[in-house]
Amino acid sequence: MASKGWFDRAFASRTRTEQLLRPDLESGLLTPHDYELAVSFLPGPTRYLPYAHTFVWGALAGVAVYKFKSRIRFPMTVVGVSAATGYGVGIVHYFQQHKQFARQLQDREAFLVVLDNVNRRIGNSLPLFPQVDRDRILERIKKRREESGEVLDAGIEIVTDVGDSTDSTALTDSPNPARSIETSARPKSTWDAIREANARNAGRHSSWDELRQRHERQRTAGRVQQAEPAEVEDPRAKAQAEFDAILEAERKAARAS
Repeated sequence: MASKGWFDRAFASRTRTEQLLRPDLESGLLTPHDYELAVSFLPGPTRYLPYAHTFVWGALAGVAVYKFKSRIRFPMTVVGVSAATGYGVGIVHYFQQHKQFARQLQDREAFLVVLDNVNRRIGNSLPLFPQVDRDRILERIKKRREESGEVLDAGIEIVTDVGDSTDSTALTDSPNPARSIETSARPKSTWDAIREANARNAGRHSSWDELRQRHERQRTAGRVQQAEPAEVEDPRAKAQAEFDAILEAERKAARAS
């Protein structure tokens, strides 16, 4: 929601006000009458009303305290309360002036959209008036302008930001180009290809794991059978042959994929 602080920051000077409102003037959303009224009023002396009231009320209280100091028990408290009251009265006066300004606008609904555009241009991502249906207001504005023979820029709802905004997550999550080039340029070994093939087959019983387990069992059994006669067929040689056969099959599968 727009507050006094927001108006003071957004429309700090006439030059800045013109820069922020000119895109909507050029698109046709803001009428020339409302543009001239806004650039004259928004950066004007109305912004200082709360401070002027604070000074006047505080000064009057100070004079009264000085004049009747013998009768006033807590003079500083009286001055402070008077100044705070003056600020409150100044805020009321401030918003009364803004209401009067709003009554002079030709298209108050369009000016709400203009203020929301300004809010985005100064870098705020949240809407200025969350309770307002911006799209519905734009449709009503376009309909009224078309009935009166005016044509609005089709892109008025698209706000042009003052500066570039870069998503920091895109920088942190994006891969390093040099590292990607280096990885793609390096040739893959046969073992890398086999590991990738096995990874693609995750969730299924891998023949590679089965072979490795059987090979470990054969090695253990081979140590026990070392004392057997030499003419008995060496189970380790048989396991090695099976190992080589399945390894070759894994290589062919990796190349085919």
